[in-house]
Amino acid sequence: MLLCALSLGLALTFAACSSSPPESSEAQDDPAPRPTPSVIAEPTGVPAPANDSSDEHDDTAAEFDPAQIEDLGAREGASGEARHDASGFWYYEVVSGDVASVICDRFDRRWWQLETLDAEPGFDCRSTIYPGQILIPTAYAEDHNVDPPWVPSDNPFTG
Repeated sequence: MLLCALSLGLALTFAACSSSPPESSEAQDDPAPRPTPSVIAEPTGVPAPANDSSDEHDDTAAEFDPAQIEDLGAREGASGEARHDASGFWYYEVVSGDVASVICDRFDRRWWQLETLDAEPGFDCRSTIYPGQILIPTAYAEDHNVDPPWVPSDNPFTG
């Protein structure tokens, strides 16, 4: 069996070495002309930002409309229950098998837009989740600095 395999391997090696593509003297003697640029492009200017008022941004960082957030439905990795409170905030209860990034996808949020009721300063990229934990998807910017309590206290899972 081993002898057959070796023989086959040698036969394929000889076949590969002996076959070569036909040489074309035309292709080697007459290379195609390369196009040359007629105009050299100059870099364009970058437009200046329009009235970037950082004070205005700081005021709106702590406020958002919870109606902007939508539950896109349960899925593998984010199969817990989601409920609204009286103010329109979503509350999500983590179940076994949930994955934080999939929960973010379920609400079309980024990791910094998840907040928790049980931790300060809140959810970050190194946070772990556990069954029974309540997560609240928000629309905060990544650099938000919101002092607790930042959501209404009427958690629909406790009332």
